[in-house]
Amino acid sequence: MARINNPKSGNAMGRSRITSPSQDTIRDDGTSLISIVDGEQIQIEITVGWMTDLSSSTITAKVVEGANDGAGAVPKTAQAGGVVTTLPIIDSVTTDNKFKMVIPENLIDSWNIAPTADSPVYGFIGLEIDDGGVGDAKQVWKPLRGLVEVLYSPSEA
Repeated sequence: MARINNPKSGNAMGRSRITSPSQDTIRDDGTSLISIVDGEQIQIEITVGWMTDLSSSTITAKVVEGANDGAGAVPKTAQAGGVVTTLPIIDSVTTDNKFKMVIPENLIDSWNIAPTADSPVYGFIGLEIDDGGVGDAKQVWKPLRGLVEVLYSPSEA
């Protein structure tokens, strides 16, 4: 929440230049790294702290294949024409603020490059929550974004 100083309170400060922002009014915890092993299927429980009821919300999570170089470096861009996977969402009780995002065991089966023993592959992950509002009353949050790191597994060779 933005804090606004009252110029009559005696503690007013000089104004900042419009091109020199000093605070971010919308904050997050930074990007996330989700590290999995090729062939692993996991469920990640998410608690949406600012909501109490998800019954009218639309939840979408996707992983976009990164432009992996085969050397294990974190890619800077998505793979041109790469795979986009919509992740399953499990939400058996929509009247609370919790759900599970599923990372499927076959996530990278169609990716251009598979991980090797010394070189993981990466995808970009994003989560979007639409509160179900209409027009200007609608809010859309993107509370999670980052990387999925997929490590080599001998059982998938």
